[in-house]
Amino acid sequence: MSKHNVPHDWCRTCQKRGFYNERDASKALGQARTHRNRLADKAGSRRGLARENRIYRCPEGYFHLTGMSRRYVHA
Repeated sequence: MSKHNVPHDWCRTCQKRGFYNERDASKALGQARTHRNRLADKAGSRRGLARENRIYRCPEGYFHLTGMSRRYVHA
């Protein structure tokens, strides 16, 4: 594991990386945003960029990143 990775485990329920606490998930969210922005800047456009924008807690107790807004989840 490199120094930039945030500790996580694989969540079998959600089939996603699961972070142990909200602080780790928040750190991973910032890293994901930075990574996506760098890729978009390199490509020359951010149009159509899929980005993670929030954290949620799953039934297993892990915290996950998602690009879906709360409006669509609670609709």
